Amino acid sequence: MATALPTIGLDLGDLSGTSWVATAYLLTSAITTLIFGKLGDMYGRKRIFQVSIAIFLVGSVLSGMAGSLLWLVLFRALQGVGGGGLNSLVMAIIGDVIPPRERSKYQATLGIVATLALIAGPFLGGLFAEHLSWRWIFYINLPIGVAAFLIVGARLQLPRPTRSTGRIDYTGGLLATVFTAAVLLFTNWGGTDEHPWGSPLVLTLIAVSVVALVAYLLVERRAAEPITPLRLFRSSVFNISSLQFLIASMVLFVAMLYVPMFLQLVQHRSAFEAGLFVIPMLVGLVAATAVAGPFISKTGRYKLYPVIGAVLTGTSMWVLSSSDAGTSALSMIVPLVFAGAGIGLFVQVALLAGQNAAEYRDLGVATGALNFFKSIGGAFGAALFGAVLTHGLTTGSAPAAFHTVFLLTVPFMAVSLVLALAMQEKPLSDQMKEVAEGKVEVAEY
Repeated sequence: MATALPTIGLDLGDLSGTSWVATAYLLTSAITTLIFGKLGDMYGRKRIFQVSIAIFLVGSVLSGMAGSLLWLVLFRALQGVGGGGLNSLVMAIIGDVIPPRERSKYQATLGIVATLALIAGPFLGGLFAEHLSWRWIFYINLPIGVAAFLIVGARLQLPRPTRSTGRIDYTGGLLATVFTAAVLLFTNWGGTDEHPWGSPLVLTLIAVSVVALVAYLLVERRAAEPITPLRLFRSSVFNISSLQFLIASMVLFVAMLYVPMFLQLVQHRSAFEAGLFVIPMLVGLVAATAVAGPFISKTGRYKLYPVIGAVLTGTSMWVLSSSDAGTSALSMIVPLVFAGAGIGLFVQVALLAGQNAAEYRDLGVATGALNFFKSIGGAFGAALFGAVLTHGLTTGSAPAAFHTVFLLTVPFMAVSLVLALAMQEKPLSDQMKEVAEGKVEVAEY
């Protein structure tokens, strides 16, 4: 999707709002990831998994048919509802059908699939956008998804849910959605010529976000089964891990969304070529995660890795900010690899440290909360830096606009460095050592 955004914007006549194509999906998937896991507990994971596939496919078809950017954003939000369910249920289903001693083998297979998808995604996105149509990015989901739906229905046998009753924190989910949407909107719209910071619309959005946040905290304190138990945030390690996850995801999505756009708008490369540049960054991310995991498992120490990650990513983004129309491919690929590696170290440690800081009974919900911050970070990064880019493109040159976007990620990495240095290193539990080594995957709820 990231590779094809310039093509989509030009085709639909609205290049400035294309970041919302990513933001809408990330926002709705973040919320439903937290909710669908509990729905699977209550009504059976197979049924909810198939519902998630169906919603994802309907959103995909409608996105492919969208005639304007507004409709594409709305249909992507629907697609994200299904995508969130898929995210939360896959690992839980593996836990249902595979004995504990054999899970590492199947999880390794899923890891290979995820790695191939990360690498193939930008490649295929550029290929479709250049040689077929960007709409095939969505239509390709249909045969795969229908096959998955039918195979799951015919072959997947799961135990009956242990309980058919329960409580879903719908109010908390709604308030979380309202809060994040309001924050994204006022950070995106505020400060522009059309909507100054003191305009009624922006002030209303700020007020809505504050009220929604206060209401969310009150609801979560009283909910029988809250989406995010507030006791998780009594731990400074969990709080820092959540912020690091959010910031790392912001910077990751800046690179994934706006490096291909820079290559197409400034260096006039094709969508296919631009997609190839994203792959080195993702390879660096996967490699750093794979290398750091065994070291963390062996030593039980993890504080050093986010420090290295902040320096690597911040320096790499600073180097990228100096790119212009004449910058060579190698001069961009090298910092992208190191930026990906730095973000990979952040992702690995933020998840492990946050899980390790939670009580065992909260392990699944802590994982879900951390991944929620990851998704919100991506959505916030896409919206915030999209607004910066749009302002830069309308008031100055394209190279200057992208220079500003890439350079603004450096202060965020500086904050991450301070957080990494401030984090207390709590010894990893035996289970977390197995998670770090890739032998155990924690299902999120």
